[in-house]
Amino acid sequence: PVLDEAGAQELPSLEDACRAVQGCCCNPALLRRRCSVMAQLLPVSASIVVDNLRSKGPRNALANARRLRLALEILGPAFVKLGQAAASREDILSDEVAAELRKLCDQVAPFSDVEARRLIAAQLGAATPRALGERVAAASLGQVYRLRLDGREYAMKVQRPGLNRALAMDVLILKGMAKFMRFFVRCFMAAPVDPVQIVDDWAQTLWSELDYRREGKSMEDMRAALCSQIRGLSIPLVCWGLTSLRVLTTEWVEGEKITEEPKCVNKTHISIGVEAFASMILNVGVVHADPHPGNMIIVSPTEVCLLDFGMVCYVPPAHRKAWARCIVDLVRQDHEAVLDDLMEIGFFPQDCPREEILPVMSQIWRQLVECGSDIQKRKQAVQNLYAEILTFVRRFKFGLPDYYVALVRALVTLEGIALAADCNFDIFEAAFPCALRYLSESSAADNRALGTALVSAGFKNSGMLGKMLLRSASNAGLSRFGRFGTATLASAAVMTLFAAIRLQSEAS
Repeated sequence: PVLDEAGAQELPSLEDACRAVQGCCCNPALLRRRCSVMAQLLPVSASIVVDNLRSKGPRNALANARRLRLALEILGPAFVKLGQAAASREDILSDEVAAELRKLCDQVAPFSDVEARRLIAAQLGAATPRALGERVAAASLGQVYRLRLDGREYAMKVQRPGLNRALAMDVLILKGMAKFMRFFVRCFMAAPVDPVQIVDDWAQTLWSELDYRREGKSMEDMRAALCSQIRGLSIPLVCWGLTSLRVLTTEWVEGEKITEEPKCVNKTHISIGVEAFASMILNVGVVHADPHPGNMIIVSPTEVCLLDFGMVCYVPPAHRKAWARCIVDLVRQDHEAVLDDLMEIGFFPQDCPREEILPVMSQIWRQLVECGSDIQKRKQAVQNLYAEILTFVRRFKFGLPDYYVALVRALVTLEGIALAADCNFDIFEAAFPCALRYLSESSAADNRALGTALVSAGFKNSGMLGKMLLRSASNAGLSRFGRFGTATLASAAVMTLFAAIRLQSEAS
C-alpha cells in the first residue's frame, strides 16, 4: 500500500504497513531508525541507572528526566506514549520529574500550519474551513486547532504527517526487542507469556488511533452509554461534516487541563472517573485505553470531560461479571473463588494445580488488597513476597487476555492521577462498590448467593470488608443496589464489623 497519502480515506492494516516499510531485510531507512533509537535511549538510560545506584540517592533526576523527555520527543509517537504513561505516576516520581514528563501530554513540538492546511484540504475537500484557527495543543499523534464557525467553537484535531511509516518502523523495532526478551522470559518463566504478542496487541491498539472516524464513532457510543448514567461526566459532540480519516472535529469544551494544574482534581472528580471506567469495563465493554492527564479537562468542581477515544480496548461480555466477582472475592478474601474467577477470564488453565497455586497466590492476593494504592507498602510487600512471586513466575503456567495490557495501563494511569490529588486513594475501596452494584443487578439467585457470601465473610476476616460495605452504602446510596436490597448489605456490614471487634478482643 501507499503509506501516508494526504487524501487517503482508508487506513492500511498494520501488517501491510510493516511489510511495506520492511521491504528487504537490509532496508537502509529501517537500519538508520534502529541506530537512532539506540543512540537516543542508551546514553540517557545509562545515566539514569548510574544516578539511581548512588548510595545517597539520585542527584540528577530532573536533568535526566529532561533528557529522557527530549529523547522520547525526538523518537516520536510510539515512545512518547510510554512517557505519557509514566507522567501520571506522581506517587512514584518526584513532582519535578512528573512535571517534566507531563510536557509530553500536550507540549510536544508541533508541525507546521502549512502542512496542516494541506492535509485538511486533501481530507475534507470542499468542506475545508477558510480559516484554520489558533493552534492550541500539539500531541504525539496530532495537533489541535480552535475554530469558530457560524458562531460556534470547535476543536479540530489534525494528524501528523508521515505517521503510518513512522509507527510501522517503530513497531518492527519494538518487536525485535521483544524477540530478544522472549529468550529470557522462556528461561525464567513457566507461563507461555510472549513479549512479542504483548507488543503486537499494544501496537494494534495504537495503530487504530490513526483512524479518526473510528475515534469519532467511539466518542458517540461512549457519550450515549455513559453521560446519561454518570452525573458529572461529559464527552464532546462530534462534527461529522468536518471529520475524516485524518481530521477529527468536535465541539469546544472550556475547562482546566490537569497537565497544567494537577491539584485541580478533587474527590468528586475521582469518584466520577471511577464510576466512568467501572461502567466502561463492566457495562459497556469498551474502555478508554489512554486516559493520561492531557486527555481530561476539569470543566467545574463537579464535572469532568474525557477526550481522545482513539485508543480503546474491548472486554468480552463473558469476562465482565468475572472481573466484578474477582474484585468482591479479593476483598472478602475468598481466594478459592478468586482463582475460579481468574480461570474464567483466562489467566489460569482449567486444569491448573489448585492445591499448589492457592497457598502461594493467597499470600500475594492478601498483601495486594491490604496494600491498596500505598506505593511504599507495595514495595515492602514485593520484598516480603519475593519467594512467592518467584515461585509463581517459575512454576505456574498462566496467560494474559489480549486486552489485558491496555486495560492495566489505563487503570495504572488513572490510579496515578487519583493519588496525585488524594494520597489516601485506594483502588480496591474505589472499585468495590462499583463491582458490588454490578453484581447486585443480576439474577435474584446470584443476589442471594452474594449476600450469603458477604455475611459469612464477616466472621472470617477483619474490618476492611465492613468498612467498604458501609462506604458503598453511603457513597452510592442503598437504593442503587437494586434487588440486592438494603437488609443484606447492611447485615453484611454489621457482621463484618462485629468480626473485627471479636478479633480485636481475642488479640487483647
